[in-house]
Amino acid sequence: MASLTLVLILCAFVSLSDSYCFLKLQKEGAKYCEDGDDQTRHELGSTWINSKCLRCICSSTEMECCDTMGRAIIKTEGCTVKYDYSTCKFDVFHPEDPNIKCEYGAVGK
Repeated sequence: MASLTLVLILCAFVSLSDSYCFLKLQKEGAKYCEDGDDQTRHELGSTWINSKCLRCICSSTEMECCDTMGRAIIKTEGCTVKYDYSTCKFDVFHPEDPNIKCEYGAVGK
């Protein structure tokens, strides 16, 4: 019983470290998924990355989307982050002094 409890706790931590995801249930009989960010329709069984860097998977029962880029948590004062949605990457930098090394972490990727 203790082993089962430990496995369940470890599974919970793995899901917490995973990327930001959400699930949208499909209406019964749906013929496609609609991406709410891009207002585009996608065939059942398809996978795509939208303009907000979310990787989405469409099925007849649900649409699941997960963040592919992550979000920066800046640890160095004065630093800023710039998200590039065309490459799904981000850059953390100090806008006044490029010689300052910015420390940061990332969540959601």
